[in-house]
Amino acid sequence: MGWINKDKCLKGMKLDLGSGNPAQGEIQPQGFVLNDIEPHPNIDLVCDIRNVAHFVPKGYCSEVRMSHVLEHFTVAEGVEVIKMVHTLLGDGGKFTIFVPNFRWHCELLLTGQDEMAVHYAFGGQLDEYDQHRTAFTPKILKKRLEENGFKVESIDNNTSISCVATKLN
Repeated sequence: MGWINKDKCLKGMKLDLGSGNPAQGEIQPQGFVLNDIEPHPNIDLVCDIRNVAHFVPKGYCSEVRMSHVLEHFTVAEGVEVIKMVHTLLGDGGKFTIFVPNFRWHCELLLTGQDEMAVHYAFGGQLDEYDQHRTAFTPKILKKRLEENGFKVESIDNNTSISCVATKLN
């Protein structure tokens, strides 16, 4: 589909990839250009994340945010998404990412909460996009980011992993 609000495609913009549907509880951050594969309310750019680079010039973003999106890709696809984010960011750009923490899923199993562990590990499966195809621990996420041109500034180890990384030149 492409741009709904192309006037928001400005050098230095903040881009939220996989913004989702606020009616389903998704948080769409203020001040960001919003992308999703479906034209949910407030979405500015409708396309598969893997095609965002066709619509946003290299080095145009000061920040890219992804919340609970990267786990929906295979390992190889996820690496390509990380590489694409690297090209979208300008020098020293910030990449904020949230993914489920597989270590927490394992803790759920160890405490007898099997169904909850499986649910969080494999996604809600509400539609064709709501399925997890890989998993992350802080160690795995940090490794993938560092192997693809990022310096991890902070990473936490809660039920979800939140990480802030900066683009290395």
